[in-house]
Amino acid sequence: MATPEEHRKEEKEAIERERIAFERRQKSLFAVMRQFYPAGNGVPTRESLNEAEGAEREWQDARAVMDRISAEIRSGKRR
Repeated sequence: MATPEEHRKEEKEAIERERIAFERRQKSLFAVMRQFYPAGNGVPTRESLNEAEGAEREWQDARAVMDRISAEIRSGKRR
């Protein structure tokens, strides 16, 4: 069983990971949107689409960890 200090460390790391993943996701979506009219030609590059998909997966994984931690806090498994 983890100590309160270990829980706080995990929570801090999960928050930071989610923040970084969100920022990557946001940046990649903006890059795709800039490729549409009026700024672009309406055809996003394969690289930008791949980056957006990877960023979305990373953010979803980070959110899943945050959701798990939140559920543990709500259920009393963490204090």
